[in-house]
Amino acid sequence: MSRFALSFRLLCVFGFGAVATPGTLLAQRERLIVRLESFAPTTAELPLGRRSGDDVDQRSLQLSLANRLIRDKGNTMFLVGAQYRETRAALPALQTVGGRPAPALESRLRVVTADLWMLRTLNATYTVIAVARPGLYGDLDAIGDQWRLEGAVFVDRIMSPKATVGLGMSYASNFGRVLAVPVVHVVARPKRRLLFDALLPSRADLWWMPRKGLDLGIGTSLTGAQYGLSNAAAQPLQATALQLANATVGPQLRWTPRGKWQLTADAGTTVLRRLQYARGAATLAEMTPDNVFFGRLGAQWLF
Repeated sequence: MSRFALSFRLLCVFGFGAVATPGTLLAQRERLIVRLESFAPTTAELPLGRRSGDDVDQRSLQLSLANRLIRDKGNTMFLVGAQYRETRAALPALQTVGGRPAPALESRLRVVTADLWMLRTLNATYTVIAVARPGLYGDLDAIGDQWRLEGAVFVDRIMSPKATVGLGMSYASNFGRVLAVPVVHVVARPKRRLLFDALLPSRADLWWMPRKGLDLGIGTSLTGAQYGLSNAAAQPLQATALQLANATVGPQLRWTPRGKWQLTADAGTTVLRRLQYARGAATLAEMTPDNVFFGRLGAQWLF
């Protein structure tokens, strides 16, 4: 396979650049990622019709590093990397003090995983993609019970020179709980400066590229994780897991000032949020934070 053909196939399969979070399965062109994310403080609806104080918030730091290996005359690509994501969240307390909501509980939640991908070209039309993310998901105070394997397998089909569609299955916790769900991957470039890139139900992005090195877009994403909690006796309702997820929508920007370094910015609002305490498969308490504005800033080094 020629280098041009391989580059086109990588564009179709991996998109024009994507987000690497615990809730997203594909982060394609980036060798290194540093990203900060923040959600505005808000209140939350608690069980029994009660409401929390206004200090419920969430902040995250993400670090990712990857290396790409191409084998079999360009027909097979391996991506070997690692990811670290730390979320500091002020979670609503379930009890009251003197008839008023208790102060929020500060939690430090982390995801530490390997990122192992394989892309295998079967012929001029079909490509198989397998993604595995073994690692730790939780507060990491008792890591033995917080190891988990997440991932996905799907097949992409080049429908035309301007569109690729893929179908498959994922096993991941971007909904805030571990689920096996079908995935649909679509990359379409109807015009030279327009690109639609989606991995449903996790994300969908529409990009306009007015000039080289500048991409403007609008996107939706669903990011989250199921975090293991140690010392269940000390957790609210003796919970062993915290299920946290945010669905967002808003404008996006990618700017490449020079070389392979790229700066990114996202902003917008949440449209759906999940915050639950669980023990095993049982939901112990479901809380509903109000929708708020969010912002993400990042820097990444591309392949």
